Amino acid sequence: MTTTIANIITDELLNPTFEMTRQYLKILEVKYEDNKPKIAKIDFNEKQNQATAYIEVNNESFYLEFVFDTTDNIQLTGVDTLPFVGISFMPTSERLTTDELLKITSVKPSKTITKGDFFSNGKFEYTYNGLEFETFSEPGRLKTKLKYLLDILETDLEGIKQLSKQTNTKDIFVIIVYHIGNGNFTGLYLDNEILNRVARLGLALTFDIYATGEKFATK
Repeated sequence: MTTTIANIITDELLNPTFEMTRQYLKILEVKYEDNKPKIAKIDFNEKQNQATAYIEVNNESFYLEFVFDTTDNIQLTGVDTLPFVGISFMPTSERLTTDELLKITSVKPSKTITKGDFFSNGKFEYTYNGLEFETFSEPGRLKTKLKYLLDILETDLEGIKQLSKQTNTKDIFVIIVYHIGNGNFTGLYLDNEILNRVARLGLALTFDIYATGEKFATK
């Protein structure tokens, strides 16, 4: 099925049958690997007989999204973009060492920060110690990615609460990067279950929202 989906996407990009495909190809460049569109991920929803493939875009963090009906023959039913969503909780301290922070919770961080280490650009040093807990890096929607991180943090509810208290860090940072398209951005919805889970951890949500790329060409 994966090979069939990849072939259909390749054909659609070479000979568009959807108007949305034509519109997107006018303003963005798909990333290729071995002469095939680079697929970042394919999600399969067996209950809805649906598959969704996410294609990487050159010089952008959002994805081109292809939706398929898999009921009988695999058929392309829609083309859109999926925003990049990055979510992390990063408690930091100038007083506590990295080792001391690690002892507060049993949750293993995605990354540790030690005062004096250099940023990835190699130009600046960290002036604090810290732990970073991140959601998965693959394409995904806001609700799915946030639930994934909350599942991790909730494995040590009291430890995360203490970590938040001792570092005075409450924010879960959510970065969303949309394709600017027609300037209409949707999908910012969180239900009570998620909000209650965040509250039980004693944390809060902070959003940074961006729009990049080119707008749709006007006629």
